[in-house]
Amino acid sequence: MKNRYSGCHMTIYGTTIPGAISIANWAGRVESLTLDGRHRLKMIDWHQSHGKNISLTARHFGLTRYTVRQWLRRFKKQGILGLNDISHRPKHLRKPTTNWNTVIEAVGIRKQYPSWSKYKV
Repeated sequence: MKNRYSGCHMTIYGTTIPGAISIANWAGRVESLTLDGRHRLKMIDWHQSHGKNISLTARHFGLTRYTVRQWLRRFKKQGILGLNDISHRPKHLRKPTTNWNTVIEAVGIRKQYPSWSKYKV
């Protein structure tokens, strides 16, 4: 018995849901969030769905209003990836002022006399 669809090509037409592309893009970005970032995103979603009340959001999540405002500001400025943690390392570190020859000599003396303190060396 021969299949009646064997000689023809089937074409399916459909419609795209409005906003589906942006939803798919957001889903890809959410995967790159840390656990803390996902918690902050939940906080922002809750904030949006409950009348955008900062005091209510802060009370609900046990945060200060200042913290909620900071996360909202970072979300508006940097997008969803702005909710990830940022480095707390200082941008400008002090450079050591002791000469390396002095350091090497002090280490040699400390190895020779382990009971001496750094003040005696």
